[in-house]
Amino acid sequence: MESLYLRTLVEVVNTGSISKAAETLCVTQPAVSRRIKFIEEQYGYPLLDRSGQTLLPTKPGKLVFEKAVKLLEIERELLSGLKSMRENKSISFICTPTFGVVHLPTIMREFMMEYNDLADLSFMFDDPVNIVEAFRDGMYDLAVVEHCECFDFSDLSTVAVSGDEMIFASSPALEIPTGNISPDALFAQNIFVRKESCCARKLLEDNLRAIGRELSDFKSFVVLDDLHMIIQLTREGRGVSFLSRELLQNEVDSGLMREHRIDNFKHCRKRTMIIHSDCQQQPDSPINFFIDILTTRFGLPAV
Repeated sequence: MESLYLRTLVEVVNTGSISKAAETLCVTQPAVSRRIKFIEEQYGYPLLDRSGQTLLPTKPGKLVFEKAVKLLEIERELLSGLKSMRENKSISFICTPTFGVVHLPTIMREFMMEYNDLADLSFMFDDPVNIVEAFRDGMYDLAVVEHCECFDFSDLSTVAVSGDEMIFASSPALEIPTGNISPDALFAQNIFVRKESCCARKLLEDNLRAIGRELSDFKSFVVLDDLHMIIQLTREGRGVSFLSRELLQNEVDSGLMREHRIDNFKHCRKRTMIIHSDCQQQPDSPINFFIDILTTRFGLPAV
């Protein structure tokens, strides 16, 4: 059982609501409902009493909830303990896949020119929710996430980075006009999306709900957790996608793809750098050099 499902059950029980749990976890309500259904099927019992306005755990639900809380605490202690054992750690960085594909290679090249003999480096990709949770558990020194407005960073040290523009993309073979278009021009196509926890998908679904539509209004939607495959299939004219323009810069500039926008859609998501408080106590460390590269790349003042 993945801890994600246990964490979802704990959040639902703590809030007494699917909608409140979804807001806290930064996922859709259907995603939370599916996770609860999955865990109920796994254990073979209904875990929530849905008869009242507030969701309460059933007798089996109380048992699973209590054990889930303990298991999640053990997981946090384990992750924290493993991190503390890494005495020779030089830098531990995590980011969203888009940032990793577009920006990390150049940043890494500059970093390694200065620190080419460091043996202990950790560079990971993950989705925003998992990144923030792992950061709060003390697993990383530095993170960069693209995200929607739902995150509360009040307990973290953060720096706002220039936002990430999102566009619909298609192959010229589909003959969809470039620029602002009607949603119906896209609904006739397949659309390739990433998993539910992905910020790009959440932003797309929020936009669709705002105009009274949903993913099922497309000819079909195909879930692929591989950005390169989504780009390839879009370029081949198999459907459309909703991705970062930075990610598609070369394809758009070379004419291999067309970019599209829909009026009243939010086509920009926020980007935030999260810095562990310990980094501020190491002014001449590799991690601070890495931070300097990031701030210079995005025209930010020195941290």
